[in-house]
Amino acid sequence: MVSTEQATDLLSREALLLDQKMWEDWLHLYAEDAVYWAPAMVGDEDWTDDPDNDVSLIYMDRAGLEARIFRIEGGDSYATDPLPHTSHMVTNVLVHGEIDGLANVTAAWSVRSYQRVRGAITRGGLYEYGVRETADGLRIARKKIFIHDDRIVGPIDIYNI
Repeated sequence: MVSTEQATDLLSREALLLDQKMWEDWLHLYAEDAVYWAPAMVGDEDWTDDPDNDVSLIYMDRAGLEARIFRIEGGDSYATDPLPHTSHMVTNVLVHGEIDGLANVTAAWSVRSYQRVRGAITRGGLYEYGVRETADGLRIARKKIFIHDDRIVGPIDIYNI
């Protein structure tokens, strides 16, 4: 079973790689069958729960993450040019057991982004992960990002949530 120490190390590594814009190393943390999802808020307390039929802020598989990185590295991400400087803070990492080979991990997060054009934006929320042990180490099989903002200001992308 995945320990809290192992999960904390993985999530801290992910945050650092995003802040340092080490896209390929970040992508390597994700399993080939990974799902990356940021559901939209519904009302004051709920989020969408069906990414195939409800609105999501982001919903991608591993191929979608690869395509996103390709656009970022190739300069084809005009909405985020220049890329912001980010500082991810991940805390309160907890492992909630394992189901079907996936360790269920949660963490609180906060990201401060600074972009010359838009200025500073701070967001926060809750991460839910499904983490799998592989021959290559721990890999993220699913990541669900709950953004605790009642109104989204500025762009949402893989590096600023």
